[in-house]
Amino acid sequence: MSRHSPVHSSPLTTAVAVTSATVALAATLLAGLGQPPAGERPPPARPGSAGAVTADDRLLHDAEQRLLRDCMRRHGFTYEVFPLDDDSGATDFVYVLDDEDRARRHGYGSELRRQRAARTASDPNRAYFAALPADRKAAALAAANGTSPEGLTVTLPGGGSLQRSDQGCVAESRRGLYGDLGAWFRASARVEALVRIRRSRVVADPGFRERLGAWRECMRRAGHAFATPADARAAALSPERPLGREREVALALAEVRCGRDAELARTARDLDAHHGRLLAGEYRADVETRDRLRSAALPRAHRILGADEQA
Repeated sequence: MSRHSPVHSSPLTTAVAVTSATVALAATLLAGLGQPPAGERPPPARPGSAGAVTADDRLLHDAEQRLLRDCMRRHGFTYEVFPLDDDSGATDFVYVLDDEDRARRHGYGSELRRQRAARTASDPNRAYFAALPADRKAAALAAANGTSPEGLTVTLPGGGSLQRSDQGCVAESRRGLYGDLGAWFRASARVEALVRIRRSRVVADPGFRERLGAWRECMRRAGHAFATPADARAAALSPERPLGREREVALALAEVRCGRDAELARTARDLDAHHGRLLAGEYRADVETRDRLRSAALPRAHRILGADEQA
């Protein structure tokens, strides 16, 4: 439910840090309900594959949800805890599909996307908010987000900045979990912005571009004329011209095999790790602050959930 606005944003930083889903009560903000907010969703574990939801991710998410629920109740509103979706990263895409088993089972994830949309649409918080009269809607938003989107500001690596309210239940829940809300917001947003920068550096690397040419030729021989894996994905997930499951899976498997045969997947993994190390060193202070605050939040999360179970 947090409101944050990009200011002087740049293409390198906006996509990840600005569009990350956040908890919201309003229908326009509810689309990302249940997803970790900006700076709190780890990047995929492997290029081209979904990042696994860890026990720590779930613990921190659940604790924040409990704090958010309790705060909204104190303001006179109902909020139901929304569980973290285990498939929240199932349709993430980075460089090239590299998991043959997942490609065989899910293709590019079109069915998983529909299932996620259905879960979001059935969220009880959406229905609750929609049923509130106009004045109560406004009061609920103010309780959740404060009366202004301002309060916290961070300048992002690569240019651009974000603003977020330091008032309201969203801010209160994160402050209760992470302690120093300003430090958490700044460090987590800056670290997440590095994901976009890292990926941009990988696809611009001569080694990646060379292997991409080999991948393109492999796909052409398999009967698929796509310049990049992103083009193949866009075609597979087009709502106007859906491929159907059989064709989607066949295309996904062709991409995986060409990624392997052209060594694009291996090259992407190596370059991703290389540029990730460089950026982690360049922005070490932010990474260390994010990791320190996250680690310190884990015992708090246990206490929050333990107290909730005993209540």
